[in-house]
Amino acid sequence: MNLDKVSVLMLKTHDPTQILIMLIGGSTLLIYGVKQLTDAMERVLGSRLRLTMMTLAKRPMVAFVSGIIVTMLTQSSTATASVMVGLVSAQLVPLATAAIILQGSAVGSTLVVQLLAFHITDYAQEFLGLAAAFALLIRRKTLRDLGRGVFSFGLVLQGLAMIDASSASIADSSITNEIMKVLSQSPLVLILLGVLLAAVFVSSIAAIGIVMVLAGAHALPLEAALAVTLGANIGTTLMPLFTAFNQGSVVARRLGFIYVGTRLAGGVLVLVLLNPLAVLLTRLLPNPSTQIALAHLGFNLILAIVFVPLANSLANFATRLLPEPEAEKKLSVRYLDPNALTLPAVALGQAMREILRMADLATEMLQLSIQAFEEGVKDLPKQIGVLDNQLDDLETAIKHYLIQLDEELLTEEQSQRELTLLHISTELEAIGDIIDRQIMRLARRKRRKQIAFSPQEWNDIVAYHGDVLALLQQTLTGLAAQDPTIADAVLSQRQSLNQIKREIYLRHLQHLSSGDSVSLNASSIHLEMVNAISRILSHTCSIARVIQEELSVVDRFEPKEKRSPSNPDYLTSELETWASKPG
Repeated sequence: MNLDKVSVLMLKTHDPTQILIMLIGGSTLLIYGVKQLTDAMERVLGSRLRLTMMTLAKRPMVAFVSGIIVTMLTQSSTATASVMVGLVSAQLVPLATAAIILQGSAVGSTLVVQLLAFHITDYAQEFLGLAAAFALLIRRKTLRDLGRGVFSFGLVLQGLAMIDASSASIADSSITNEIMKVLSQSPLVLILLGVLLAAVFVSSIAAIGIVMVLAGAHALPLEAALAVTLGANIGTTLMPLFTAFNQGSVVARRLGFIYVGTRLAGGVLVLVLLNPLAVLLTRLLPNPSTQIALAHLGFNLILAIVFVPLANSLANFATRLLPEPEAEKKLSVRYLDPNALTLPAVALGQAMREILRMADLATEMLQLSIQAFEEGVKDLPKQIGVLDNQLDDLETAIKHYLIQLDEELLTEEQSQRELTLLHISTELEAIGDIIDRQIMRLARRKRRKQIAFSPQEWNDIVAYHGDVLALLQQTLTGLAAQDPTIADAVLSQRQSLNQIKREIYLRHLQHLSSGDSVSLNASSIHLEMVNAISRILSHTCSIARVIQEELSVVDRFEPKEKRSPSNPDYLTSELETWASKPG
């Protein structure tokens, strides 16, 4: 279907109102189509997208190719970059490899633009009709999502076709010609326009598609179109950069810095050579749309050729430029190896090692928490807040790791263990939240209002806190030693500690009713503190109970001496398989 046919079928292109409607309608279809296409492909790929990227993390050149393929499927380098930000934040993909994947992602986004250069928008309505039939007739869920993705790509083509149909009239306008003459003298303004287009559409593909359409209709001179294309290449990095900063992870910010920095470096070079590049493209190719597509592909390919071999150097430079704060250096995940996901016994063992790190953090937080109520310890709540952030990040990484285990590979015992580890990580994170959000709030309130406890009441709180801390340490010892008798002992002490709590309450109420001068603020903090410690006790006992139940399940499957690490046959085959993996 040629341009005239599209114009006749859709709208009268000489009416300014109709032209405006066509432009707005085409742009809206384009934005909606890109969004729906990305969502549909992410549903089709699901967790396989993240798992594939994690698996390929130690094979950089394969990772580069995977970045190309994934972006071709999702039609959005922004979506690929956002996924990488999440994986890097969780320490599941090395920074250098993530930078390589993003270079591949940028190249992948250019290949779709090459299709637009062949005027496939001339067949937008036919493609849209076939895609709609495909989406409606398919019943299988995965294929239905794929059909919706194909239909969404049809919407993208239809949107571009509508913009294309209106651009001829725009090109003939004397006003347009005057505007283009002015803008052609201001390449920086055109670059900013490209950045804005990519940010609005959340896709460089959509932004450059519009540029190609306008250039093909001679509504945009080649040099101006190249400047806008350059801006779109830079603008597509903004959303991943915002995502990186919102993640709160310094590693994610480093990735965002590398992604934006490499685009800007290339952009500055091309800006200097903009006029010679336009002359060269004019001599090589007659069609403006093809010239834009080739320039877009060349820009990203050259960046990949230059920066992929420098990935490690860029990662080191970004690390020096954005150093990890001293308080957060213990944060990084150490043991969650993505290569172990195909070996459930090893992967579960790795997750357990990270949970023991969580246990150390939770214990340290509880030990420090009581000191926050003492005089002259103003910075302690802030220190505990940092520890809680580390605890939260470890819990997120552990959950993200465990849910990627293939359920079909797990034995019944391993499935039970996976649930146990997920449960324990959640309980430890909850303990950290109670300490940071409740106990530290009470400590700040006590200091702010200069409240003092009576010696008896303070001694009661300190003693109760010490008993619960000892019980938490005992529980976590049972977790590390895989000893159900320790868990049994912990649970047997819960009743006595509940009795201690009741006695503390009773003494406090007697103190209030005795007529002694007691601050209501002090009373409120006292009772809330006891309640908070009691909640920590509940979570501690929950951990002990799940350890007890999990170990009793293991005993049904395998004698204890056979699953002991002292047994030389313990996990030998799987560990050897894991150790022998390349990379």
